[in-house]
Amino acid sequence: MVDDQVAREAYLHYRQVLDGSWMGEAICWTVLVPRDGSPLSLAEIGERVSGTGHYKVYETDTFEHEEVFIHLSDDAPWAMLVDRSDRHIALFEYNGFQGVYPPVLPRLSVGGRAYSAYWNVNATNSVGFAVDGEMVLSFNAMYAEEAMGLPGWERWPQVQAVLPYFDWERGESCWAAALTAIELATGVRLSEEWVAEAPSFLTG
Repeated sequence: MVDDQVAREAYLHYRQVLDGSWMGEAICWTVLVPRDGSPLSLAEIGERVSGTGHYKVYETDTFEHEEVFIHLSDDAPWAMLVDRSDRHIALFEYNGFQGVYPPVLPRLSVGGRAYSAYWNVNATNSVGFAVDGEMVLSFNAMYAEEAMGLPGWERWPQVQAVLPYFDWERGESCWAAALTAIELATGVRLSEEWVAEAPSFLTG
Protein backbone atom coordinates (compact mmCIF):
# COMPACT_ATOMS: atom_id res chain seq x y z
CA MET A 1 0.00 0.00 0.00
CA VAL A 2 1.29 3.46 -0.93
CA ASP A 3 1.28 6.17 1.72
CA ASP A 4 -0.45 9.25 0.26
CA GLN A 5 1.80 11.69 2.12
CA VAL A 6 4.96 9.93 0.94
CA ALA A 7 3.64 9.92 -2.63
CA ARG A 8 2.75 13.63 -2.44
CA GLU A 9 6.19 14.56 -1.10
CA ALA A 10 7.91 12.63 -3.89
CA TYR A 11 5.66 14.19 -6.53
CA LEU A 12 6.34 17.72 -5.27
CA HIS A 13 10.07 16.95 -5.31
CA TYR A 14 9.88 16.07 -9.00
CA ARG A 15 7.74 19.08 -9.83
CA GLN A 16 10.48 21.24 -8.33
CA VAL A 17 13.29 19.35 -10.08
CA LEU A 18 11.66 19.53 -13.51
CA ASP A 19 10.07 22.98 -13.51
CA GLY A 20 12.31 25.39 -15.42
CA SER A 21 15.15 22.87 -15.65
CA TRP A 22 16.88 21.26 -18.63
CA MET A 23 15.82 17.98 -17.03
CA GLY A 24 12.21 18.82 -17.79
CA GLU A 25 12.87 18.90 -21.53
CA ALA A 26 14.08 15.46 -22.56
CA ILE A 27 15.34 12.63 -20.33
CA CYS A 28 15.04 8.92 -19.73
CA TRP A 29 15.30 7.56 -16.16
CA THR A 30 15.60 3.80 -15.66
CA VAL A 31 15.94 1.92 -12.37
CA LEU A 32 16.72 -1.80 -12.03
CA VAL A 33 16.15 -3.79 -8.86
CA PRO A 34 18.08 -7.10 -8.96
CA ARG A 35 16.30 -9.90 -7.16
CA ASP A 36 19.37 -11.32 -5.43
CA GLY A 37 20.88 -7.97 -4.44
CA SER A 38 23.87 -8.42 -6.74
CA PRO A 39 24.48 -5.38 -8.94
CA LEU A 40 25.27 -5.88 -12.60
CA SER A 41 28.77 -4.94 -13.66
CA LEU A 42 29.23 -2.02 -16.06
CA ALA A 43 30.13 -4.59 -18.71
CA GLU A 44 26.85 -6.46 -18.12
CA ILE A 45 24.88 -3.24 -18.31
CA GLY A 46 26.68 -2.25 -21.52
CA GLU A 47 25.92 -5.66 -23.03
CA ARG A 48 22.24 -5.51 -22.09
CA VAL A 49 21.74 -1.97 -23.34
CA SER A 50 23.68 -2.36 -26.58
CA GLY A 51 22.62 -5.88 -27.44
CA THR A 52 25.74 -6.03 -29.61
CA GLY A 53 28.66 -5.61 -27.22
CA HIS A 54 29.57 -2.25 -28.75
CA TYR A 55 29.86 0.24 -25.91
CA LYS A 56 32.40 2.35 -24.03
CA VAL A 57 32.82 2.93 -20.30
CA TYR A 58 33.92 6.26 -18.80
CA GLU A 59 34.41 7.45 -15.26
CA THR A 60 32.64 10.78 -14.87
CA ASP A 61 35.48 12.40 -12.93
CA THR A 62 37.43 12.47 -16.21
CA PHE A 63 35.43 15.41 -17.56
CA GLU A 64 33.42 18.43 -16.51
CA HIS A 65 30.29 16.61 -15.79
CA GLU A 66 27.05 18.13 -17.01
CA GLU A 67 28.17 20.05 -20.10
CA VAL A 68 30.31 17.25 -21.51
CA PHE A 69 27.66 14.67 -20.70
CA ILE A 70 25.06 16.64 -22.65
CA HIS A 71 27.47 17.11 -25.56
CA LEU A 72 28.34 13.40 -25.72
CA SER A 73 24.68 12.49 -25.38
CA ASP A 74 23.90 14.53 -28.49
CA ASP A 75 26.72 12.93 -30.50
CA ALA A 76 26.56 9.25 -29.49
CA PRO A 77 23.90 6.76 -30.67
CA TRP A 78 23.12 6.32 -26.98
CA ALA A 79 24.67 7.52 -23.73
CA MET A 80 23.77 7.13 -20.07
CA LEU A 81 25.00 7.92 -16.60
CA VAL A 82 25.18 4.85 -14.35
CA ASP A 83 25.03 4.42 -10.58
CA ARG A 84 25.19 0.94 -9.01
CA SER A 85 24.65 -0.37 -5.50
CA ASP A 86 23.76 -3.72 -3.95
CA ARG A 87 20.08 -2.73 -4.07
CA HIS A 88 19.60 -0.99 -7.39
CA ILE A 89 21.09 0.24 -10.65
CA ALA A 90 20.05 3.67 -11.93
CA LEU A 91 20.53 4.86 -15.51
CA PHE A 92 20.02 8.42 -16.76
CA GLU A 93 19.87 9.56 -20.38
CA TYR A 94 19.71 13.15 -21.61
CA ASN A 95 17.53 13.38 -24.72
CA GLY A 96 17.68 9.60 -25.03
CA PHE A 97 15.19 6.78 -24.87
CA GLN A 98 17.25 3.60 -24.97
CA GLY A 99 16.25 2.37 -21.53
CA VAL A 100 12.47 2.44 -21.87
CA TYR A 101 11.69 0.45 -24.99
CA PRO A 102 11.92 -3.23 -25.96
CA PRO A 103 14.19 -4.99 -26.28
CA VAL A 104 16.38 -2.99 -23.85
CA LEU A 105 14.09 -2.65 -20.82
CA PRO A 106 13.21 -6.37 -20.79
CA ARG A 107 16.90 -7.27 -21.15
CA LEU A 108 17.77 -4.99 -18.25
CA SER A 109 15.10 -6.64 -16.09
CA VAL A 110 16.49 -10.18 -16.36
CA GLY A 111 17.00 -11.44 -12.80
CA GLY A 112 14.86 -8.69 -11.30
CA ARG A 113 12.58 -5.82 -12.27
CA ALA A 114 13.14 -2.59 -14.19
CA TYR A 115 11.18 0.66 -14.46
CA SER A 116 11.69 3.50 -16.93
CA ALA A 117 10.20 6.84 -17.99
CA TYR A 118 11.11 8.88 -21.07
CA TRP A 119 9.92 12.10 -22.69
CA ASN A 120 11.22 14.68 -25.14
CA VAL A 121 10.49 18.29 -26.07
CA ASN A 122 7.73 17.19 -28.45
CA ALA A 123 5.99 15.27 -25.63
CA THR A 124 6.82 11.94 -27.23
CA ASN A 125 7.02 9.69 -24.20
CA SER A 126 6.76 6.23 -22.72
CA VAL A 127 6.59 4.72 -19.24
CA GLY A 128 7.54 1.06 -18.88
CA PHE A 129 7.89 -1.78 -16.40
CA ALA A 130 9.57 -5.13 -17.07
CA VAL A 131 10.24 -8.23 -14.96
CA ASP A 132 12.57 -11.14 -15.67
CA GLY A 133 12.95 -10.33 -19.34
CA GLU A 134 9.26 -9.64 -19.97
CA MET A 135 7.68 -6.25 -20.68
CA VAL A 136 4.83 -6.11 -18.17
CA LEU A 137 3.35 -2.66 -18.83
CA SER A 138 4.04 0.20 -21.25
CA PHE A 139 1.93 3.33 -21.65
CA ASN A 140 1.82 6.97 -22.72
CA ALA A 141 2.14 9.19 -19.63
CA MET A 142 -0.16 11.82 -21.13
CA TYR A 143 -2.97 9.26 -21.30
CA ALA A 144 -2.13 7.10 -18.31
CA GLU A 145 -5.79 6.42 -17.57
CA GLU A 146 -5.94 4.40 -20.80
CA ALA A 147 -3.51 1.91 -19.23
CA MET A 148 -6.11 0.94 -16.64
CA GLY A 149 -7.19 -2.62 -17.27
CA LEU A 150 -4.26 -3.47 -19.51
CA PRO A 151 -2.46 -6.74 -18.76
CA GLY A 152 0.15 -5.85 -16.16
CA TRP A 153 -1.70 -2.82 -14.76
CA GLU A 154 -2.26 -4.49 -11.39
CA ARG A 155 1.45 -5.35 -11.13
CA TRP A 156 2.51 -1.70 -10.78
CA PRO A 157 0.38 -0.44 -7.87
CA GLN A 158 2.49 2.71 -7.46
CA VAL A 159 1.19 3.98 -10.82
CA GLN A 160 -2.35 3.33 -9.67
CA ALA A 161 -1.65 5.29 -6.47
CA VAL A 162 -0.45 8.42 -8.28
CA LEU A 163 -2.79 8.26 -11.28
CA PRO A 164 -4.41 11.67 -10.48
CA TYR A 165 -0.98 13.30 -10.77
CA PHE A 166 -0.76 12.25 -14.43
CA ASP A 167 -3.66 14.60 -15.25
CA TRP A 168 -1.77 17.30 -17.17
CA GLU A 169 -5.04 18.82 -18.40
CA ARG A 170 -5.72 19.86 -14.80
CA GLY A 171 -2.27 21.38 -14.35
CA GLU A 172 -0.48 18.34 -12.95
CA SER A 173 2.82 17.05 -14.36
CA CYS A 174 2.65 13.62 -15.97
CA TRP A 175 6.47 13.59 -16.12
CA ALA A 176 6.75 14.17 -12.37
CA ALA A 177 4.04 11.55 -11.81
CA ALA A 178 6.00 8.96 -13.80
CA LEU A 179 9.18 9.62 -11.81
CA THR A 180 7.18 9.42 -8.60
CA ALA A 181 5.81 6.00 -9.55
CA ILE A 182 9.36 4.77 -10.19
CA GLU A 183 10.64 6.12 -6.87
CA LEU A 184 7.77 4.56 -4.94
CA ALA A 185 8.45 1.20 -6.61
CA THR A 186 12.23 1.24 -6.15
CA GLY A 187 13.14 3.69 -3.36
CA VAL A 188 15.51 5.47 -5.76
CA ARG A 189 15.27 9.25 -6.17
CA LEU A 190 16.41 11.28 -9.16
CA SER A 191 17.83 14.71 -8.32
CA GLU A 192 20.22 17.24 -9.78
CA GLU A 193 22.71 16.09 -7.15
CA TRP A 194 22.42 12.52 -8.41
CA VAL A 195 23.17 13.65 -11.96
CA ALA A 196 26.20 15.61 -10.75
CA GLU A 197 27.58 12.69 -8.73
CA ALA A 198 26.82 9.59 -10.84
CA PRO A 199 30.11 7.67 -10.92
CA SER A 200 30.10 6.09 -14.39
CA PHE A 201 29.09 6.79 -17.96
CA LEU A 202 28.33 4.44 -20.87
CA THR A 203 28.07 5.24 -24.56
CA GLY A 204 27.17 3.09 -27.54
